[in-house]
Amino acid sequence: MILQLLLPVLGLMLVTVLVTRGVEAILPESLGALAATTVISALLVWLLTSAGFALLYTIEDARVWDLLGQAPSASLGYFLRLGASAVLIWGPVLLLVVSTAPRRWKTAVW
Repeated sequence: MILQLLLPVLGLMLVTVLVTRGVEAILPESLGALAATTVISALLVWLLTSAGFALLYTIEDARVWDLLGQAPSASLGYFLRLGASAVLIWGPVLLLVVSTAPRRWKTAVW
């Protein structure tokens, strides 16, 4: 039971750190880019989380894939809401990574 809960949470945290650091590496070192990093990373992690829920549901029962084809808008909305509810897990991690970004700047000074 612990592994069934702990592994997805740790995986979600790892994905959040990797996505945020990846976006941070692409954008310039500035305050505006820091805000853009937050927004872009949040959107990407939200979409990845929603896709992860859809994948996990499909692995659990293959009929979910058929349901996605029959009612795509309702299914998409459901998985997007699940991804949004997971912000309780990945949101604090994202804010922590973004708030420590100026420490990793090489050219700009905070």
